Amino acid sequence: MPNKSRLPALLALSLICAARLALADDAGESAPPSSSTLERVVVVGQREQAQPDQNYRVDAVNSLGPLGTEPVINTPYTVGILPEDLIENSQAINFKDVSKYLPLVYYQEQQGPDILRPQTRGMQGGNFQNTKFDGMQMFITVATAMEQFDRIEVVNGVPASLYGPANPSGMFNFVSKRPTAEPLHEVTASYTSDSVVTGKLDFGGPIDPGGIVRYRLNALIDNGDGFVDLSHQHRAMGDLGIDVHPWNRGVLELNYSNYSLLDLGYPGWFTYSEKIFLPPAPDPRRVGYGQSYAGIDLRTVMMSARFRQDLSDNWHLVAGILNQDGSRDINTPVNNITKDSGAYTSSFANGFAPRFIMTSDVGYLDGTFDTFGIGHDLTLGTAGYKARSFSVKTPATPADVLLGKASIPDPQIFPEPSRGPPDVLLNYDSSNAYQQGFNLGDTLRFGEHWLARLAASQDWFSTYNFSSKGKALPSYSNHGISPTASLIFKPTPDMSAYFTYASSLQAGDLAPGTAANAGESLAPYRSKEYELGYKVSLGKIDLTAALFRVERPFANIDPLSNVFQISGEQVNRGLELSAVGQAVEGLTVVGGITFLNARLEHTPLVSTNDKEYVGSPKVRGNLLLEYDIPGIHALVASFDYYFSGIRPGNDTNSFTVAGYNVFDFGMRYSSTLWRTTAVWRLGVDNLTDRHYYSTISPSNLTGANTGSLIAHLGSPRLLLASLSLYF
Repeated sequence: MPNKSRLPALLALSLICAARLALADDAGESAPPSSSTLERVVVVGQREQAQPDQNYRVDAVNSLGPLGTEPVINTPYTVGILPEDLIENSQAINFKDVSKYLPLVYYQEQQGPDILRPQTRGMQGGNFQNTKFDGMQMFITVATAMEQFDRIEVVNGVPASLYGPANPSGMFNFVSKRPTAEPLHEVTASYTSDSVVTGKLDFGGPIDPGGIVRYRLNALIDNGDGFVDLSHQHRAMGDLGIDVHPWNRGVLELNYSNYSLLDLGYPGWFTYSEKIFLPPAPDPRRVGYGQSYAGIDLRTVMMSARFRQDLSDNWHLVAGILNQDGSRDINTPVNNITKDSGAYTSSFANGFAPRFIMTSDVGYLDGTFDTFGIGHDLTLGTAGYKARSFSVKTPATPADVLLGKASIPDPQIFPEPSRGPPDVLLNYDSSNAYQQGFNLGDTLRFGEHWLARLAASQDWFSTYNFSSKGKALPSYSNHGISPTASLIFKPTPDMSAYFTYASSLQAGDLAPGTAANAGESLAPYRSKEYELGYKVSLGKIDLTAALFRVERPFANIDPLSNVFQISGEQVNRGLELSAVGQAVEGLTVVGGITFLNARLEHTPLVSTNDKEYVGSPKVRGNLLLEYDIPGIHALVASFDYYFSGIRPGNDTNSFTVAGYNVFDFGMRYSSTLWRTTAVWRLGVDNLTDRHYYSTISPSNLTGANTGSLIAHLGSPRLLLASLSLYF
């Protein structure tokens, strides 16, 4: 598979120059970084030294769409924020790596750990409906590097009243690293077993003496062999942010990023039918579950421009536009299990979209004012997108992509088929999805203790499909409103209790080709959510709790009429608990747990009615502990516990898949090296080398298993080490 990256030489040269600057720098010019946490700030983009009692706590969201700058304690939703320092300290490279530090968040892997859909509350996310970059829609199932983000902000549950029609699985906003007011220079070298070496730089500061134009450059290159013999990884990224301050209280934010990822030889994924009992998870290091010539070759180019203006102390204006172009060459082996013993037939992955293009926009005005003694936090906004999906012009036949037959106890190396996978460069624009809407939200303040939030989004959406010859296929167009209402009680400034009701609209699915009504669009889906929550900030630690019920329509092919139609609903009930901050002196906690009851109700089949949803455990969570070692200045030990209960293995719940307990351990030490500040990091992920399935899921978004069930392997024990120099 060809390597599409054009960045390696440039990035390597940049890293060499950066290292020379580090060695030549004065000790007096060094700015020590945070040894553990990101400062609690409202304005993103200023990387300052954190105070020792902040401990990964962030007070406010300021870029998650039209919420405006909103204190977390006042938001009537469960909000999770993953700050930059936690991303950096975890040595993560993709969303799967960092998602555990958002303990109420999960994901569904699609074609491996780098192509997945994030989700909350057991509801599956979409390719783009639930993910944003600086508040603007983006595809998530493309190459995405964690090194380019300042933070990730998540609103759990049903988000449509704020952001337009979307799956009821939360909204994820990936916030870019912004230029800094003061010079910033960071160079990092890292190692991941078995031999992947990474060089990374993060530079920023003013370009002109007056600081009117500022920049932030993030670049990386890595290369090496992975944890499977004959596997290989290569990544390259260039990410440039420019901020222009043309006048007082206004800023134009410009971004360009180019990221490529090549993974070869890693394990493929397993598929199985309703009648197969999935065997226990094998060792992902064993050669044969993947092939040395097969894997993924991804590239994403993204550009954005956003203008922010403070009209006054109380009123703020934001407007932005984004363009994203993601190409995908996916030929990872798919191992289709045919017997309970683990016998499988292996083939190249085939039929996945080779390209996505997103053009999205956002604009909103927010401010505060009073009327008749009632305070208002008003937001008026618009958001929309055009999402283009491409298909291969000449799909491969099953014979063309067949690799061979083997079994989980006895995997095999197969010769590469002579014709290889389909040519993904020969593709066509097969589907265009449009959405544009307006949102209006108002938080009413009745004195010191009571608040009410009312919001609604009116949206128009349509989908147009085309054949490889440009012929129009069945299309879809509709519109509707998504409202929400919340009541908040604040007995003290640092405590809030709330109740929220939300109703979310999203486009209905197209009937699959095997249905009697193939290509027909279903009416818009409407999901509903009820949430009762409590938040409290106890000095150095923030605690949250939320009870929720989420309902969404469930579409399937009727077994008698063969018509694809709404045939029940998925109802998820649960409890979320989380804590972030300093539990006792020197001990930082980032943890949470979700208790979930996810079921299919009112289905026409007795065998699936009132059954637990595929892959949804009753309990899942994560606990990260960081401890400042007494008597040894700047030495921090970390321990992470990531766990899941057993999961239903199919629609009828005829068997379950084992849960898992995964432990990580790490150390971090700050010192002076070559007259500059240095941070050493050492970690071991999956310390006990647990073999487990990280994803068990149905084959599509609606949960209708018109295809096979899916199982992905979790990573084995990995060693991670890095050295960061700050000057």
